[in-house]
Amino acid sequence: MRDSRHGFLLALIVAIAAWRAFGLHPPQGLEGWTEPGTGPPTLIPDLATDDSLRLSWLPGVGQYRAEQIVAERPLLQLPLTPPRLALIPGVGEHTARQVTRWYDRQQPDP
Repeated sequence: MRDSRHGFLLALIVAIAAWRAFGLHPPQGLEGWTEPGTGPPTLIPDLATDDSLRLSWLPGVGQYRAEQIVAERPLLQLPLTPPRLALIPGVGEHTARQVTRWYDRQQPDP
């Protein structure tokens, strides 16, 4: 019992030291946090502009399908939105609905 407590305390001390040495910067050190109502860039992928890596984060969209989206979206001649995702060859209506629901859940509540 005593050894496990010492191990836990040692791990806690190491974690606190690492946090202090390599930890997060305070908010005033981050770009965009000094102005009210702004912040760092969002982690929500933008279907119209983001690369295939960020699009692969979407539910039902893997790396291969994300590369298809990036290759085909200039041919749409419309901004790509979640409901229009089914217009991309290889992306079905089921995936488009799944991504649309995911985007809807990401919107802040009014």
